[in-house]
Amino acid sequence: MKSLIIKSLASVVGLLMVCGPTSAHHGNSSYDDKNPIALKGTVTQFIWSNPHSLLFFDVKDDKGNVVHWTAEALSPGRLSRAGWTKDSLKPGDQVTVILMPAKNGAPLGHFHQVVFVDGKKLDVGEECLYCPGNPNFKSEPKEQ
Repeated sequence: MKSLIIKSLASVVGLLMVCGPTSAHHGNSSYDDKNPIALKGTVTQFIWSNPHSLLFFDVKDDKGNVVHWTAEALSPGRLSRAGWTKDSLKPGDQVTVILMPAKNGAPLGHFHQVVFVDGKKLDVGEECLYCPGNPNFKSEPKEQ
């Protein structure tokens, strides 16, 4: 009986050690959530996939050079509940993307809202903590 308890306890501990790290990837610590930015650019690709949808877009820097940005968002399931579809963004769309940029300065971010030239907005829904107008919004995005 004592052996069975020890084996069961060892199995549970082993399972917890293996399962713990699998939930760790959802942190946003690599993004600067205190300094969101707004980038005007052209969509080159929108990938509707799990676990995160991806937006690729080109932005001209202050010298006129094209910078290729990548921004991740929530899963398609969560985006669809906020009104998104796999066709919400198409190559060639002119948009302003509000995102938390990577802390290391790479052209990478986690986006929360896309604004089209006609003013139409798509955000991530109730979890859009970094969108203007949300009471939890930490600061206005800076234009870049």
